[in-house]
Amino acid sequence: MTGPGPEAGSPLILSFRHLLTESVSTFLDEADMTCPQTADALSELLVTLSRYREEGALLFPTAFLGDDLGAMMELLGGHDPIPLGSGPRNRATIQRALKQCAPLGQGRWWALYLLRDSAGLTYGIFRTDPFPMAETPLERLRHAPDRGARVVGVLQLADNIIELRGGGGLCRHVYLSGARIDLEPPSVVLDALASAVTEQVLPSSREYARGFFRRVLFEVMQSSHGTLVAVLPRERAGSALFVDGILLPRPMDVVALLDRHHATQDGGAASAVRATAQLLRGMMATDGITVLRADGCILGYNVFVRHPETLTRQPGFFGGARRRTYEVLCAALGSELAAAFIRSQDGDVACRRV
Repeated sequence: MTGPGPEAGSPLILSFRHLLTESVSTFLDEADMTCPQTADALSELLVTLSRYREEGALLFPTAFLGDDLGAMMELLGGHDPIPLGSGPRNRATIQRALKQCAPLGQGRWWALYLLRDSAGLTYGIFRTDPFPMAETPLERLRHAPDRGARVVGVLQLADNIIELRGGGGLCRHVYLSGARIDLEPPSVVLDALASAVTEQVLPSSREYARGFFRRVLFEVMQSSHGTLVAVLPRERAGSALFVDGILLPRPMDVVALLDRHHATQDGGAASAVRATAQLLRGMMATDGITVLRADGCILGYNVFVRHPETLTRQPGFFGGARRRTYEVLCAALGSELAAAFIRSQDGDVACRRV
C-alpha cells in the first residue's frame, strides 16, 4: 500500500489565466505582433479593464497597443501624445499604466497608449476627437483593412465583457467572471437600436445619423443608471401606452441638425450637434422611458406605461419595474412600437425590433 503523495491534502488550484493568455497569444500571432511577454501583459490589461474602478467609481478607458507611435496616431486619428511612464512588458507595468492613465481617459477626450520598444513598454495618453459625428479611435481600427497595422485596441463593452480588436476585421469578444455568453454582445445590441432609430431616415443621411446615435448610446450604456428606450414609427407622435411623462410639444429633428452640420461644417451647427448629444444623454439618465422615432426624432423622456397585473404572474418572469416595463414595450411591437431597448442596472442590454 503506497502512502499519500507529496501533494496529498493540498488544494487543487484552478485558473483561467493560462487559457486566456494562450488565446491572447494566438490573437497576437494573427496581428503579426507575436511576443509571449506581450501576451501576458495584454491578458492583464483585459482582466483589469473588465471592471475597472478607481476610488469606487467605474472607469471605461480605451487602450491601444502598438509598435510605432506615429503610425498609431495616423491610424486612430490621435493627436498630442503625452508619455507618462515606462517599464518592462509585464503585469506590474500594466497596473501602473492604468493607475496613472485611466482616470485621464474618461469619455471620448483622451485614450491610453502602450508602445512596445526594445526596453519594454512606454505608456501615456493621446487626444481624440470627442465630436459625436467623428469616428472613435476604435471605430477607425474596426475599419482598418490591413491586419499588418500592428495596433491592438481594448475596450470594455459592459461589465466583464471586453472587445479585443486588431486591423483587418480581427476581433475577439472576451467574457470574464461569469458574464453571460448566451446574450448578444452589447455592440450588436446597440447597432440594432441605432438602426431602428434611423430606419426611416433618408438614405443620404442614414449612415452618419446611425453613427451619431450609436456613439451617444454607447456612452449612456457605460453609465451606472438603467435605461429604457421606445422607438415609434415615423407616422406617430405618441402612443396609447404612455400614461405619464414628458412628451415634447414638437418632435426634435436630430437628423436635420446633423444634415446642417454635414452641409456647412460651421461652428454653430457643430455646437448644436454637441448640445443635442448631451441632451439625449441627460434624457436617458432619467427614470422612465426615452421615446425616439424611426426618423431620428426625439419625442420625449421620463415616460411611463401601465403594467398589466398579470405580467409578474407569468411563468418564468423575473425582474423589477424596469424589466416589467420592457416586457410591456415588447408586447406592443408591430402595433404601437418599432423597437424596444433595455439596459438594466446590472449592465445587461437587449433590443427587440419589428
